[in-house]
Amino acid sequence: MRSRLRHMGVFSLSAIDLFASAMGAFIIITIILMPDYQKEVRLEGHLAYIEALKGETDAMLNDTELGIVSMNEALTTAQAREMELQAEQEIVSSELETINARLQARNDEPPPPPPSPVETEEELGSNLVTFRFLGLKTDKTRILLLIDMNKYLSDHQALVARTVVRALESLKAGYEFGILGFQQLDSGPRYHRWPVGGDLVPMNRANRAEAQRFVSQLAGNFEGSSSVRDAFAQAFETPAEAIILISDGLPNPTYNGGLPPRALIQDIVLANTEGKEIHAVTLGDYFKYKGTVDFMESLARANSGSFLALAQ
Repeated sequence: MRSRLRHMGVFSLSAIDLFASAMGAFIIITIILMPDYQKEVRLEGHLAYIEALKGETDAMLNDTELGIVSMNEALTTAQAREMELQAEQEIVSSELETINARLQARNDEPPPPPPSPVETEEELGSNLVTFRFLGLKTDKTRILLLIDMNKYLSDHQALVARTVVRALESLKAGYEFGILGFQQLDSGPRYHRWPVGGDLVPMNRANRAEAQRFVSQLAGNFEGSSSVRDAFAQAFETPAEAIILISDGLPNPTYNGGLPPRALIQDIVLANTEGKEIHAVTLGDYFKYKGTVDFMESLARANSGSFLALAQ
């Protein structure tokens, strides 16, 4: 039996040769391009690393800016607290002086009645006491009478007028004075100024008579509440060196920035940047409310002033 002869076609050998050549060419091209591919891969890695560093740097900058803002806020808060503590120290010191004075008065024998004072002309600008009013004394020559005109003093209008008139009669030639009445109405704060411009005028017979007429015209206008805080803001803008507050001494926190009496005194001390003397005269039924006397006395002592209480 004859075996079959197997014939290998030329086309099949050519196809194999073509495939082998193509494979070789592909391997050679791959070997040639491999370094460039590796460089591109490494470059992409570097770019990703740089982007990551940029993100971290931005985050650090944001944290630094927030830290600076926080430090500035903390510094501002600390400075404000320092001023509050200084004012608190002055208030506490004044209260301690009051307590010590009361204890000393209990231990001391009652002094004999003082002789009648002899009024003498005193040189302006001296350090001697130049103004005396019912126990209040000061060597300042520019005086502002600050009159509380809230509704609770409506029953004591005559006492208010008499007190102001007696203060005016105590002023001599060479002084300057002014009057500022204040009250808080539903429509807002209202001020009654004499002279009208809010300045101070020299004391003479004509100005005293005009001021007394102004005080008499205040009768019937005592109404509403009072903002002691805003009134002192107005008073501090005047050229007065000493301020005499005439009030019933019952500050309502609602009209004083929500501040209770002790905090209100502290706020006034901080606002008194020029160190003006503040004297306090309490009128009316002050003996019914212990806080009235405490507020007015502490306010005066915290501002280098004196305290006085008058009843009907």
